[in-house]
Amino acid sequence: MTLKAWLVALYILAASLPSRASADERLRSLGMGGTRIATRTADAGIFGNPASLIHVQNHNLAFGIAAENLHWGELPKTSRRALPGAMPFEDKHQFAAEAGIDVYPASYYSHAFGKWGTSIGYATTFTHFANVTFSATRAEYDTNNRQFSSQTDLSTDYALFREGRWILCLGRQIGKTVAGARLKWITQNVRRGTLVSTLNLAARHGPDIDTRTPEQFIPAIVEALQFGDRVRDIIHENHPEIDRTSGQLELDVGLQHEVRFSRLKPIQVGVLFENILRADLVEPLPLKLGIGIAYEPLEWIALAADVSRATGTSGMDWALGTEFHRAWENGFAMALRMGTGRVEATPHFSIGIALTLGTLSTEYTLRSPFTNIPITAASHLVAFTLHW
Repeated sequence: MTLKAWLVALYILAASLPSRASADERLRSLGMGGTRIATRTADAGIFGNPASLIHVQNHNLAFGIAAENLHWGELPKTSRRALPGAMPFEDKHQFAAEAGIDVYPASYYSHAFGKWGTSIGYATTFTHFANVTFSATRAEYDTNNRQFSSQTDLSTDYALFREGRWILCLGRQIGKTVAGARLKWITQNVRRGTLVSTLNLAARHGPDIDTRTPEQFIPAIVEALQFGDRVRDIIHENHPEIDRTSGQLELDVGLQHEVRFSRLKPIQVGVLFENILRADLVEPLPLKLGIGIAYEPLEWIALAADVSRATGTSGMDWALGTEFHRAWENGFAMALRMGTGRVEATPHFSIGIALTLGTLSTEYTLRSPFTNIPITAASHLVAFTLHW
């Protein structure tokens, strides 16, 4: 298909769509490749440029959740380990696997009145990774005492990260420029270590059991084990390596300004400074500076581009995105989004859809790196927004 044919197809598709679909701010941003510095949205919240809050329409209460890096994989049952100062040895397992998932729930409320825009919300990050190992069961039978005993260890190497953010945003129009500030109270908790659960079983049978006859010996042992009682007596030992918690205040500041060229529609230009206070957290957040532009050449399309730089990283991050949107008079609206970008040296693509019926919006966004990863490891975001 030629470029001209693609453009015609996109125009027909967009012309058949509703004119505007209100959106959860984070899903709209990520669906458009991650652009957020100069864009406007009808229910701006706690993730984009706080200056865009003056464009909020109505009252908006949004609930969203994102999940990525969902992973489960079995590991080799035999691994080679070495203690300090000793020769390597083989450690055999009955079962070994690793699992991980990252989850990002969030909610916010936003509203604008006069030349002011406000938003308040809470966002959380949960990152979990675990390496689970069942050691090979060690069992023995004491003939003289007619006693069977066994020991099984369940070892879990864990790495947990939790970050919670209480966020308050304010936007204010000053002439043709809009300024905004975002205060974030951030708490972080990092935990790493090993959790060992040991199950010790012991059973003793009577002298009337013939140990040479499996039909008698095995049922006698099983009956004497009293497995249900033993489960309550499992020994748990936690061996933490890191357990740190910190809480600090952070600040973001943003600006947006309209630039007009001749008879063209105005271009929105934005600037965003993030993590200005350089808070002393367990996992420090980098100082970020970004600039962006957004343009709506027609009523049913929005275009945006961002460029940013974070301290401690090499190269520039960037994002490009577009949204096709329209709305019908019966209250139904729909939007399609797509974009691409580069974050922390990893290029990615994204697609998203939003449906609005009356006062409720439902949205989904998929973001995935340009790498050969399973679909479960990509970012999946779902959100619901109530407007009144």
